[in-house]
Amino acid sequence: MGVTPVAGLTDTVVTGGTAVVAIGPNPNGGYITNPATATTPLYVDPVGAAQTVAKGTTFALAPGQTWTVIPGQTSSTSVNASDDAHDFSVVVW
Repeated sequence: MGVTPVAGLTDTVVTGGTAVVAIGPNPNGGYITNPATATTPLYVDPVGAAQTVAKGTTFALAPGQTWTVIPGQTSSTSVNASDDAHDFSVVVW
Protein backbone atom coordinates (compact mmCIF):
# COMPACT_ATOMS: atom_id res chain seq x y z
CA MET A 1 0.00 0.00 0.00
CA GLY A 2 1.43 3.37 -0.97
CA VAL A 3 1.41 6.40 1.27
CA THR A 4 1.88 10.10 0.60
CA PRO A 5 3.74 12.29 3.12
CA VAL A 6 1.81 15.42 4.12
CA ALA A 7 2.30 18.26 6.58
CA GLY A 8 0.86 17.87 10.05
CA LEU A 9 -2.08 19.91 11.34
CA THR A 10 0.14 22.77 12.51
CA ASP A 11 3.85 23.57 12.68
CA THR A 12 3.86 26.35 15.29
CA VAL A 13 3.12 26.68 19.00
CA VAL A 14 1.63 30.17 18.70
CA THR A 15 1.33 30.90 22.42
CA GLY A 16 3.85 29.35 24.75
CA GLY A 17 2.19 27.18 27.37
CA THR A 18 -0.81 26.43 25.17
CA ALA A 19 -0.72 22.95 23.61
CA VAL A 20 -1.61 22.50 19.94
CA VAL A 21 -2.57 19.30 18.10
CA ALA A 22 0.13 18.54 15.53
CA ILE A 23 -1.05 15.11 14.37
CA GLY A 24 -4.53 13.62 14.35
CA PRO A 25 -5.29 9.99 15.18
CA ASN A 26 -4.47 7.00 12.99
CA PRO A 27 -1.36 8.10 11.09
CA ASN A 28 0.59 5.50 9.13
CA GLY A 29 3.78 7.06 10.51
CA GLY A 30 5.71 10.31 10.50
CA TYR A 31 7.94 12.50 12.62
CA ILE A 32 8.12 15.71 14.65
CA THR A 33 11.42 17.62 14.79
CA ASN A 34 12.45 20.46 17.06
CA PRO A 35 14.75 22.56 14.83
CA ALA A 36 18.44 22.69 15.67
CA THR A 37 18.09 26.48 15.76
CA ALA A 38 15.47 26.36 18.55
CA THR A 39 16.53 27.80 21.90
CA THR A 40 14.07 25.82 24.05
CA PRO A 41 12.71 22.27 24.15
CA LEU A 42 9.60 21.21 22.27
CA TYR A 43 7.28 19.11 24.42
CA VAL A 44 5.39 16.25 22.80
CA ASP A 45 2.51 14.17 24.17
CA PRO A 46 1.00 11.30 22.15
CA VAL A 47 -1.76 10.75 24.73
CA GLY A 48 -3.14 14.13 25.86
CA ALA A 49 -2.39 17.83 26.00
CA ALA A 50 1.39 18.41 26.14
CA GLN A 51 2.63 20.35 29.13
CA THR A 52 5.76 22.52 29.32
CA VAL A 53 7.60 20.03 31.48
CA ALA A 54 8.60 16.43 30.80
CA LYS A 55 6.24 14.55 33.08
CA GLY A 56 3.85 11.64 32.68
CA THR A 57 3.21 11.12 28.97
CA THR A 58 4.78 14.46 27.96
CA PHE A 59 8.43 14.27 26.88
CA ALA A 60 10.91 16.89 25.71
CA LEU A 61 12.72 17.16 22.38
CA ALA A 62 15.91 19.18 22.70
CA PRO A 63 16.86 21.41 19.76
CA GLY A 64 17.72 19.16 16.82
CA GLN A 65 15.94 16.07 18.16
CA THR A 66 13.24 14.12 16.29
CA TRP A 67 10.43 11.86 17.50
CA THR A 68 9.03 9.12 15.28
CA VAL A 69 5.22 8.95 15.21
CA ILE A 70 3.59 5.73 16.38
CA PRO A 71 1.95 4.09 13.32
CA GLY A 72 -1.76 3.50 13.82
CA GLN A 73 -1.86 5.53 17.05
CA THR A 74 -5.53 6.09 17.96
CA SER A 75 -5.01 9.35 19.89
CA SER A 76 -3.89 12.77 18.63
CA THR A 77 -0.36 14.04 19.30
CA SER A 78 -0.02 17.48 20.84
CA VAL A 79 3.00 19.72 21.27
CA ASN A 80 3.84 22.66 23.50
CA ALA A 81 6.73 25.02 24.20
CA SER A 82 7.53 27.63 26.82
CA ASP A 83 8.13 30.34 24.19
CA ASP A 84 5.70 32.00 21.78
CA ALA A 85 5.90 31.31 18.02
CA HIS A 86 7.93 28.11 18.47
CA ASP A 87 8.19 26.51 15.03
CA PHE A 88 8.77 22.80 14.45
CA SER A 89 8.62 20.33 11.58
CA VAL A 90 5.90 17.70 11.33
CA VAL A 91 5.28 15.21 8.53
CA VAL A 92 2.83 12.32 8.54
CA TRP A 93 1.84 9.61 6.11
